[in-house]
Amino acid sequence: MPQPPAASVAIVTLGCGRNEVDSDQLAGHLTQAGLPVVPEAADAEVVLVNTCTFIGPAKQESVDTILAACDLKEHGAARAVLVVGCMAQRYPQELADAIPEADAVVGFDGYAALPGLVADVLAGRTTDRVVGVGAPDPGSRPPRQLPLVAADRPRPTSVLGLGVAELPPDAARFGPGLGTAQDALDRIPATGPRFPVRRHDGRPWAYLKIASGCDRVCTFCAIPSFRGRFRSRPLDELLAEAAWLAEQGARELVLVSENTTSWGKDLPGGRDQQPRLLRELAQVDGVERLRLMYLQPAELTWPLLEALLGEPKVASYLDLSLQHVAAPVVRRMARSGDHVRFGQLIRQVRSLDPDAVFRSNFILGFPGETDADVDVLEAFLEEHRLDWVGLFPFSREDGTPSDLLPDQVPEEVAAARVARIAATQELLADEAARRFVGRELAVTVEATAGRGADELTVGRSYREAPDTDGEVVLVAAGTGGIDGLPADLPVGRTVTARVVATAGVDLVAEVAGGAGRVAEATGGRGRG
Repeated sequence: MPQPPAASVAIVTLGCGRNEVDSDQLAGHLTQAGLPVVPEAADAEVVLVNTCTFIGPAKQESVDTILAACDLKEHGAARAVLVVGCMAQRYPQELADAIPEADAVVGFDGYAALPGLVADVLAGRTTDRVVGVGAPDPGSRPPRQLPLVAADRPRPTSVLGLGVAELPPDAARFGPGLGTAQDALDRIPATGPRFPVRRHDGRPWAYLKIASGCDRVCTFCAIPSFRGRFRSRPLDELLAEAAWLAEQGARELVLVSENTTSWGKDLPGGRDQQPRLLRELAQVDGVERLRLMYLQPAELTWPLLEALLGEPKVASYLDLSLQHVAAPVVRRMARSGDHVRFGQLIRQVRSLDPDAVFRSNFILGFPGETDADVDVLEAFLEEHRLDWVGLFPFSREDGTPSDLLPDQVPEEVAAARVARIAATQELLADEAARRFVGRELAVTVEATAGRGADELTVGRSYREAPDTDGEVVLVAAGTGGIDGLPADLPVGRTVTARVVATAGVDLVAEVAGGAGRVAEATGGRGRG
């Protein structure tokens, strides 16, 4: 007898770029097992919700999304809902108890068994609703047990001379087989194609996860308790995956991890291999632009900075993890630096490349933060004019030292401080966008008129990271500038375009003749 068709699966992804990669890997794993993965949850028989638990609002969004997926069992095609991701790993039993409509809560150790678990859930063969939840790696422990002062040992010299707060090296290093079941999805298979099991949807960009976990001891962050300690992926694996992604149409690779500047410290050659990583990725056929996200200033070395600013295909884009700049707040976060030293770093970068673009995130309302601390942050932003800024009110996280700190700031005060800084930064971001008017940029087309872009042709240059920043609206030259006709270009084409106007933080750029000239391989620097 012919076998019934396999159940279709949809994956709903929340959170950061690392979660996006996890979902791509799960999709590839399910597809390889014969389960078709469909783009819309409403059309799927099984819905996987890949959750985030970084801050309070992310948790609430995860819960709301799980409930919405469960509603599809009543009003859609769904027959089962499975919960995966960070929230499933961190709060497995709590989720199972609070949302009985969810059929299973699957931790990282259950990822390899997901195809069989899907079949078991649909057949009613499961007995446990919490599956595959264990320590993410042998060294995992709650952040409140981590030391706030790093052990004395040699550290790489950072640009700022701030030092690197990490765990002792014997705890941070892992031998073969000591990772997690999730890490297995990052590995090159022993046999078969030399790239991780992964899906790519044909977009002209893709996240490339270069490591997992984190060794830092920030008092507000619970990530080490469920993602584990830092584990770099070897260079050969990254090159193999990069080549495969380029074959699938990815022109820009966005390098992500919990802490990108730690890559290599647990591999032969250590962090000294970071410039080589960029050089060799830049040589992969089809790759036009590389972008680094999640840079820790205290770990940003001169060799890495020189490679970032000197390699033509690497975007001159610094996503600095600052979190705050007032020294008392930074110290209470168990981080390094202050507004003076962060300012020095920005000036140093601009002295090397005046066109460098900066992004950072800041937490307002951290315990003990005063109005004077907020003044320092506002003055810092006004002086240094970061292009992109994310602002978040402090969120108390279970098991983190900051949850127990004295002088907690009332939520309404934190919200007011976010609103104050946001108003300032909105004006600064508009000014930052206007400095690009008159410039030529290499822009990669991401959506074309009439195909999901509201009748616009839009793309990104080195200035805009995917998912987080603005975009470039591409119009045909001589058709009215900001109100001109959309440029007639295919998705994935990189062209040279001249910026003629801004629309808030977005840029409007003319492409000569509707198509423009194809940009040379200088997408990282942004000049055609």
